[in-house]
Order: sequence, then structure tokens, then C-alpha cells
Amino acid sequence: MVGGVEFAGVASGIKGKGLDLGLAFFKEGMHISALYTRNRVKAAHILYNRKIEGNSPVKAVLVNSGCANACTGKEGVLDLKAIGKNLSGILGVEREEILFASTGVIGKRLPADTIIRALPAISKELKGTQVETFARSIMTTDTFPKVVQETFQGKNTYNIVGVAKGAGMINPLFATMLAFVFTDFPVSPETISRAFRHAARESFERITVDGECSTNDSIMLFTKTGDEDPDGLAAFKDALSSVLKKLSMMVVKDGEGATRAVHIIVKGAKKKEAAEKIARRISISPLTKTAFFGCDPNWGRIIAAVGDADVPVQPGKIEIIMQGQVLARDGAEVPFDEGEMKKLMNKKEIEVIVDLHEGKMSFDIFTTDLTYDYIKINASYRT
Repeated sequence: MVGGVEFAGVASGIKGKGLDLGLAFFKEGMHISALYTRNRVKAAHILYNRKIEGNSPVKAVLVNSGCANACTGKEGVLDLKAIGKNLSGILGVEREEILFASTGVIGKRLPADTIIRALPAISKELKGTQVETFARSIMTTDTFPKVVQETFQGKNTYNIVGVAKGAGMINPLFATMLAFVFTDFPVSPETISRAFRHAARESFERITVDGECSTNDSIMLFTKTGDEDPDGLAAFKDALSSVLKKLSMMVVKDGEGATRAVHIIVKGAKKKEAAEKIARRISISPLTKTAFFGCDPNWGRIIAAVGDADVPVQPGKIEIIMQGQVLARDGAEVPFDEGEMKKLMNKKEIEVIVDLHEGKMSFDIFTTDLTYDYIKINASYRT
């Protein structure tokens, strides 16, 4: 565990049942680095946090599930100020040392009074060993808590713990996804800003479930204050990348209603930007995703998505390989055994390679299939 960090989670009553409020408390204060959604509509916690970050070390982050506190106007931020004022008195810290995050239904005002009543109880539950309880408290349609822990070496042995939630409304840049990373490695946000952004780009920005970008996406990195340890910086960057990649894969594998994770690799492009556009277009195509669900080797849907990515391509050069089997070459079908392909696709993980045969650049992304259960979950999300 990370020394000096305590966690708790309680059922406050925001949701009808189950844990719905999580708290992480930092005894000595920690630096905060954060990345937020690129959606132009942003949740109240993002607007609130941005006025606090960078001023001084923070002492706590309070996270609720069951209510996104997005599109709630000035009241959404005022509710956080009221909750922060009450929590600061209980924890013995300043209100400006507390950050927030929310996830749940958009448009509903945060039940501030309900949360305030639960603050004494959650503060009493704080323990260094309660990270899984914290992880469970921030879940919405997730089917399992997402926690990753690693150690690395510098002048001392350091710890890093990552927690995430997310299953639906998942699309890079970012998604209905919250992630919190805590480490006892002493390093400033300025020192690791570029590495943090790179790690996020290579993890959470390489997954999608449904192509929907949320109002609440947040990745928060909490690092120890004090003299930096240059001997451990490279190891920390590696550990940070590892934790974020593992968390992002947990998110995509827990995609709402998903039965398979699909690794889409586009290579042979003249430019990386072109490969990325094509990979992302395939990854969000309902037709390709339903084919993955049905174990249907319908490569025509894939090449159609390639042609609809707003990127110049030469159809006569395109090769499509699925589960190691060539389905199309030079833009035309290569005879294959449909029955055998269905068996090869009936796996938890599927690999699709699209080779444009035009250059040396590539891009890959992870997506899911699209199932009946995804429709069921999202057709009645509010009710």
C-alpha cells in the first residue's frame, strides 16, 4: 500500500443500494496532476477542481457514484463547496485542500445533504487497507472493482496504486471513466507532466466501448511532496505507464454487456494520423462490433469502415487478417472456412489487422463487441 494514504467507502444513500461514496485521505498532503474530458460540456467537479489544482498540496479526494453532477449550473459547484466545507471541518484540513469527482446520471443535482450526513461515518472508516472498498464505492455499471498495485526502486522502494471505474460511455479523449493513481514517490507535477500525458495517451486514449465521450472523465495522479528522487524517476514513469495500461484494459474488458475485447491494428499507413483515424472508425462501427458479437467474419464491414474514415486509401492494396487468418488481400476476399473462422472468433479476445500496404506507420486500439445487454443496460439507465 501507499504510505500515508487512507481509503474508505460507504453507502450514503445517493444510490438505492450499495456503496456510493469513496474518500481518499492524505496525511501529509500530495501533489495533484489531472487530465479531464475533452467534451466541451464538463461536470461540476472539473470546474471546481481546476480552481484549486496547482495552488498547494491537497489532502483528500471525495468521489461519488450515482450522480454525475453535470449540467447542474452554478448549483453544482456550490454543492461541492458546501460538502467541502463540512468535510474540511471533520478532517481538520482547509476546504481548498479537498478535490472531488463524480460519476452517474447527467443532469441530476447532487444530493449534497445526503452526502454531508455521511461524512462523519466515512471519515471514521479511513484505513490504509481499504482501497478495494474505495474502488467499489465509485462503480456504476462496472461488474468488478479495478485496482492495480506495483512497486519500483529508486533510492528507496516505492509503491503505486491505481483505481479506476468505467464500463460504458467509453471513448478515448476520454470516457465515463474515473481513474486515481496514488504513489509515495516524491515528484512534482512539473517534472512528470509530459510522462503523465504520454502514459494516458498510450492507455486510456487507446480504448473505446461505444464511441461516446462523457462529461466527467478524469484521471488524477497524486504524488508525494518533498525532495525528488532522480534515481527512481525512470522506474516511476515505467510503473505509471504500466498501471494506467492495466487499468484501461480492465475498463475495456468490463465494457457494458461486452463478451469480447477486440484489438484492432492498422498498419502500412503513410502517416500515423491516418492509421489512427481508420482504427478509431473501425472500433466504433456498430456493424463491425455486432459482427464480433456474432462471431461473423464479415470483413466487408471492416473495409467499409476503412473507406469511411475520411482518409485517402487504395482499396486494391488493403489486406485484412483476423485471428491470424487472411480474409482479404488486395481488397478482395481470400477463400476461407467460415465455420473455422467462427470458432476462432469465439474467444474472449480477438485480433484484427488491417494492412494498407502504403507506408510504415501504424496505430492500434482496443474495443469491444456490441451486444443485446449493452442495449438493455443503456435503454433504462435512469429508470
